[in-house]
Amino acid sequence: KSMTMKSIGLVALLLAAIDIPNVLAFSTPRKSIASLSTSTTKLTMSSNEEATPLSKSDHILFDMPVSNNGARIRAILYYKQLSQQQVEIISPMKLGGLRSEEFKAMSPQGLMPALTIQKEHASGMTHLSESDTIARYLLAEYAGTGPSFQSDNPRSNQINRWHDIYLTTIQGCLYKP
Repeated sequence: KSMTMKSIGLVALLLAAIDIPNVLAFSTPRKSIASLSTSTTKLTMSSNEEATPLSKSDHILFDMPVSNNGARIRAILYYKQLSQQQVEIISPMKLGGLRSEEFKAMSPQGLMPALTIQKEHASGMTHLSESDTIARYLLAEYAGTGPSFQSDNPRSNQINRWHDIYLTTIQGCLYKP
């Protein structure tokens, strides 16, 4: 009985920590925040005089080379030979880092990778976070380009799960002093 209560307490703590209203609203357009404007689907860096686009690509992947989760997405981009016009990779530092309000508007947990969908999409979504979600989106969006990666193949799915369960849970120790 006490184990059930602990589990319920942990779930309640987790739900409070991830801020459910922001998680559920992560795909909605955002109002202008500081130097970033997302009043349209295109991200722009604003100055006092003019707004300049952060990228003119169809999608922006916010990622850095040290991200193992981002490596999953970068591998898809590489093997599908997607151009920078299709998906441009930009460092989250361009928005002030992972903890900036601008980045958290796209990835509420402040984790990378995060994807901005700059062209109109049937789903109405403008941002995605979590590497598996981004991977599935890009595989569907560019299904006719490059290899399929067999997303319904049990072996592919097993490899993805191993990555998520065993690699990502310990990768933090690689970056802490």
